[in-house]
Amino acid sequence: MDNINISLSEGGQDQVSEIRVDGVIDTLTAGELEEVIDTLLKRDRYRIIVDLAGVDYISSAGWGIFISHIKQVRSHEGDIKLANMVPNVREIYELLEFDNVLKAYDSTDAARDDFAGSSDGQEPKKKQSKK
Repeated sequence: MDNINISLSEGGQDQVSEIRVDGVIDTLTAGELEEVIDTLLKRDRYRIIVDLAGVDYISSAGWGIFISHIKQVRSHEGDIKLANMVPNVREIYELLEFDNVLKAYDSTDAARDDFAGSSDGQEPKKKQSKK
C-alpha cells in the first residue's frame, strides 16, 4: 500500500494550486503529500484544491495532513478544498465529520468556482501597507 503519484498545477491569476493524487494516502505516503503542501505554503500559495479522483484509501495520517494545515491556510484567507472523492473515501470523510472542517466538491471545476465566488476580486493574502 505504498504507491502514490502526486502532480501539481498552479494557476496564474486566480492563485489556485491543484494537487492531483493517485494511489493511497497512508502512513508511508502521507509525507510526500505533506511536502507538496508545505512547498505551496512556503511560496504563499494558500488556495489549494486536492483532486482525490485516483485515491482509493486515506488513512488517519492522510486526513491529519489536511487538518494540520487548515488553520495556517485559512489565516492567510485561503482554503483547502477536496474534489472528486470516490464513494468509500467520501464515506470515511463524512463518518469522521471532516465535512464540518473541509469542503468537498464533485469536481475540481466546482471547487475552483467556489474560490472565484469567495474571493470577491481580492488577493487571497492581505497585503501589508507600507508607511
